[in-house]
Amino acid sequence: MVKRTHELEEYDDLRLRALVVAGDEMASSCLFRRYQMEIKNFLVSRGCQSDDADDVTIMSLQKIWKSMDTYDEEREASFRTWVFTIAKNTYLDWCKRYNLPQPQNSESIAITDNSTPETSLIEKERQAYFDSLLGRLSEYEQKILLMKGAGMKYEEIASELGVTLQVVKNRIHQAKIKLVNLSKDARKD
Repeated sequence: MVKRTHELEEYDDLRLRALVVAGDEMASSCLFRRYQMEIKNFLVSRGCQSDDADDVTIMSLQKIWKSMDTYDEEREASFRTWVFTIAKNTYLDWCKRYNLPQPQNSESIAITDNSTPETSLIEKERQAYFDSLLGRLSEYEQKILLMKGAGMKYEEIASELGVTLQVVKNRIHQAKIKLVNLSKDARKD
């Protein structure tokens, strides 16, 4: 488990995002740990009180997780910019909700983007690789992973598919194992 966590930490954001969308909870934890302190520091630097920044950070991470599958790499800015845009907008909503002063010139809140044409190309290649692996799963396996990746709870998936909770957990686990094995086989070729 420690080895897997360490491996995931080496993955770039888009690869982790793809795993999160596929329902990988460890990838989700890794991605959110990566951004948690950065988002909090970003908010505090924009005038958010430290206690409020904790709450806004959690709310931001929840919004990011819920909308993870809506991020479109080709139409939007880098994933990092997308994350901080959600955090910025969540903070602005927080200020409105609690009648707090909004940051001066909130439109100019800088969001950093460390992407280069080379990293963007690498991200696209990695996403295509993951999509090709996902495409090798059965329709049922793809569907159940995508349902979990979209944020559905195990109980909701079971209800929608008309199966037991244990069946859902087993199928998701089996599909994840199959993805890992497909990835290992692809590396050998």
